[in-house]
Amino acid sequence: MSRSDSESDAPADAGEGGAEAGPAAADRGADDDSVDPARDPGDDDGTEGPTDGPAGRFDRVDRTTRWVLGIVAAGLLVRLAFLGHRVAHFDEGRVAWWSAYFLETGEFHYRYIIHGPLVQHVNKFLFDALGANDFTMRLFVALVGALLPLAALLFREHLDGDEVVGTAFFLAFSPLLLYYSRFFRSTLLAAAFAFVAFGLLVRAYDERSVRYVYGAVAFVALAFTAKENAAVYLLVWVGATALLLDQALFRTGGDRSGFDWARERLDDLRGRRSLADYAADFLWHGTVALLVFLAVTLYFYAPRSPDTAAVGFWQAVTNPTLFPDLFDRTLDDVVEGYSYWFGGTTDAGCRKDNIIDAYLCFLGQEVHAMAQSALALTLMAVVGFLAERWGRVRSRGVVLFCAYWGFVSVVGYPLGTDIANAWIAVNALVPLALPAGVGIALVVDSARDALHTDSVRFGITAFVLVLIGGYMAASAVGYVYLDDTTDDNELVQYAQPADDFRPSMAVLEDRAADHDGVDVLFVGNSYVRDNPRDAGIEPTCTSISNTLPLQWYVEAYGATGDCIQDADTAVQRLQDGEVDPLVVIAPNELETDLAPALEGYDADTHRLRHYGSEAVFFSDRSPDGSSDASAVEPRALAVGD
Repeated sequence: MSRSDSESDAPADAGEGGAEAGPAAADRGADDDSVDPARDPGDDDGTEGPTDGPAGRFDRVDRTTRWVLGIVAAGLLVRLAFLGHRVAHFDEGRVAWWSAYFLETGEFHYRYIIHGPLVQHVNKFLFDALGANDFTMRLFVALVGALLPLAALLFREHLDGDEVVGTAFFLAFSPLLLYYSRFFRSTLLAAAFAFVAFGLLVRAYDERSVRYVYGAVAFVALAFTAKENAAVYLLVWVGATALLLDQALFRTGGDRSGFDWARERLDDLRGRRSLADYAADFLWHGTVALLVFLAVTLYFYAPRSPDTAAVGFWQAVTNPTLFPDLFDRTLDDVVEGYSYWFGGTTDAGCRKDNIIDAYLCFLGQEVHAMAQSALALTLMAVVGFLAERWGRVRSRGVVLFCAYWGFVSVVGYPLGTDIANAWIAVNALVPLALPAGVGIALVVDSARDALHTDSVRFGITAFVLVLIGGYMAASAVGYVYLDDTTDDNELVQYAQPADDFRPSMAVLEDRAADHDGVDVLFVGNSYVRDNPRDAGIEPTCTSISNTLPLQWYVEAYGATGDCIQDADTAVQRLQDGEVDPLVVIAPNELETDLAPALEGYDADTHRLRHYGSEAVFFSDRSPDGSSDASAVEPRALAVGD
């Protein structure tokens, strides 16, 4: 018997248009003898199990949980494997540099150009404990991505066991999500925290417990500290809620209008408690929730300074009279940052003449990336949504909500992006994993039902499952591990270096600490500014737009850097011995000009971007202390090195 058959006799009004009847749904699935216990909506794994008693119910719950925990363990393994293999992207290098700076100096304030402050705080501690390198740089995002499938368990009152496991499966192994959970950006963090927050709100409804609301508010706050687009999630939630409310109020038959339905529920609420009681509870819990949100966001956004006379977070903790000034300064920083990101001040990466062409360009890249690396999740989400919306007597609000959230994000995020990239698809794929879990569960259920009764249907559904698994495995191996910087990978953004230049900088591993003078010299008009910056990423003389993430490796190796803008001047100073760098980096066209002054250096050409942008690296690998060129991971960062 299929899932839809088993529910065909359910009342049409029950749970219509919203999350299914909360605790009543749980009670109905767990205790009602009229429901087949082997098809418990919270823990259906498709096999016959104990039919009564607490032990049998516990075994079924534990089985689903074990599956999810197994997926989490496997997801962690595939995220940590070769995590430091890929050379850092422009954005990764920029945020990693500021994280290391926070560790070294103790100074921090919200810099909106690198998005939310959360990762800087976390990586400060990771760098301190484990050293600064490409592995530890990405570790926090990888851990969050690996643990995200646990969020599927929050919805088990509304999903059966196959659907919970299917949701966890797509969150763990969809290649696009896997790629960007091995990438030091905050996009996946914001999406993950928002998804968990929604799950906690569902649990709050299911159990009528306000503690889940507080947890949801804390995770919403974490989403805001991860990335500014968390505000968009709240807007999308409002829209999805409106669609569910419209569905609840709309009637195609019967003797009650939508207004009658709403009036009955309001009367029921008024019959339980007075409006004054509801208002008092809302005021109290709303105040606590607001304090939780402010506490989390203030902790991460507030400035830090080693100067005891400064207005910083820890100074305010020891002297509470400073909190008003601290709050004002933090609020000013946040308002400035959010005004920038939501003020339309960025340049269109697709470089089209009008907003429509630019939007279509951004949307096209997102769709291509999803087709290449998230096709299985997307198609299963469509199947799950259509089956939920049209194939059930009682559509589950949780499934529809996540589908609306995800589909709107697919078409909406290209409107707000400023550069061509595939990571915006993460915002859609995380919520779409839930209807995708419903979709794949339908295929599994169909295969299970046809196993002994319909060999043709079983063969078709089994082939679909093999096709999905094979496609996802091949896409992950190819685009996440083997070809993670190549031209034909739609996940690779332009500012990702196409070549691994770390072997050319490996000489710094052993020699930078004992080397006198400048360790890394940047040469050329395009790499060197006319005037150094007053502060910021060092060397301050470098042009960040053309040279990042090189500065991250200079920092991670504990090296020093300097610049000479004119190539002839650089040649003269090198020949005179005024500078004796271990590594010289310049645009590739300057190789023949610099080579005569760098005899004894090895010259290698690497692309600093997805295509083009060739740079020449001259590396001093002379016998008097040369490093092993195979050592490409930066050493641990020593504070004050």
